[in-house]
Amino acid sequence: MKTLITALLLCLLSLPAMAVNRLLPANILAGTISSVDNNTVTFVKSESSLLRSLLATLIPTGQSYATAPGLRIYDGDNRFLLTGQLPTLVGQTVGITLDLQGNINRIWVLSDAEIELLQQRQQ
Repeated sequence: MKTLITALLLCLLSLPAMAVNRLLPANILAGTISSVDNNTVTFVKSESSLLRSLLATLIPTGQSYATAPGLRIYDGDNRFLLTGQLPTLVGQTVGITLDLQGNINRIWVLSDAEIELLQQRQQ
């Protein structure tokens, strides 16, 4: 009986670990990282139309943000990445949040399902 209760509790405790979606903050900005230079990240916000997205990839535009000292980077599996791995995120769709000074303090590499969810949230 004790082993049955223990097995049931272990199954219940492991359910959050098997969750597919992760919780993203409400103030997240979705877009792509176009370039990284030391502590500066150039971020292009995702546009609603396909034409604007294509123009953004052909003509490098975007806003440059400094990174906060406590920058956290999360990959698609919600694991931490080191700031030295930031250049590998160039061209990927990410979500960012800004601190009170306007610096990037969190970066999430977004999956296709999360991108669709953010687009639905914006509409």
